[in-house]
Amino acid sequence: MPITNKRHFIDNIKVVLIFLVVFGHLIERYIDTSDTLMAIYMFIYIFHMPLFIYISGYLSKNVNKSKKIFLKDLLIPYIFLNIIWYALAYLYTGEVNLPIIYPGWTLWFLLSLFFWRSSLKYLIKIKYILPISFILGILIGFIPNGSILSFSRTIVFLPFFLLGYYTDIEKIKYIFNKVNIGICIFGILIFIIISFFIANKNILDYRFLYGSHSYKELGISIYIGIISRILLYISSILLSLFISYIIPTSKTFFTHIGKSTMYIYVFHTYIILIIFYLIPSWNKSLLTNLIIIISPLLVTYMLSYKFFEKTYNIVLNPIRKLIK
Repeated sequence: MPITNKRHFIDNIKVVLIFLVVFGHLIERYIDTSDTLMAIYMFIYIFHMPLFIYISGYLSKNVNKSKKIFLKDLLIPYIFLNIIWYALAYLYTGEVNLPIIYPGWTLWFLLSLFFWRSSLKYLIKIKYILPISFILGILIGFIPNGSILSFSRTIVFLPFFLLGYYTDIEKIKYIFNKVNIGICIFGILIFIIISFFIANKNILDYRFLYGSHSYKELGISIYIGIISRILLYISSILLSLFISYIIPTSKTFFTHIGKSTMYIYVFHTYIILIIFYLIPSWNKSLLTNLIIIISPLLVTYMLSYKFFEKTYNIVLNPIRKLIK
């Protein structure tokens, strides 16, 4: 599919991905009760964060930005939101944790993005950094406790960030002009079938897709872990290409939401927790299941309103001003 407008194309991809983020997090609670949900969940997780991180890398080509910007836009929000997350968790469970070093649920992305962007200027000076990053992503599976400061995920997903940074949009246009849409649809269907097969046969622990656990923690051998990581890297790249190809490249009715993905990402977990409370389990009620399926669309659209962006900035701006 020819890329008619680069900005609209990127925004459209971001909208599709943030919807899948919301949808994936919503069904996460119910995947153990349904092979179908598990298959859908695994299919989404093969590509949605790798592609999201790839886009983040593509949008990070200005490596001379002040580190203060990264502090204000990423690290400060991470610390603030993580404290709130663990405060709420304490009120609910009574358990105390160290909120700074252990990212709460989805907040790992803010911390990892801070590390990627603040270090990019230095990483690109390293010869062969891209293949090195893939090797590191495989080797990190040997190290336990990778969830501390999102260390494991930062390393596992670094190749996608670097791929995005090194991407030349003209080369992507050339590839898209040569690819047949039928091949992409066929490829997507193959990955859907594979996801259902893996979920049905319980071949792979879905947590492997998170990139936050060591091979030992997942109960797999070193050899299986290495092979699985390599196959996952290849699968993530291929499926990301297939999905990107079928996404509209011109302005659509949802393109504007692409500018609000950060606020949707930050706020959606709190709404999902409310849904979890109201619908504690997946059941055979058609109405309940429709709510679970439709609500991600509503949540994504609702959180794109300017109100949430303004609220986010009103709360954080006083803290940001402390960094001069």
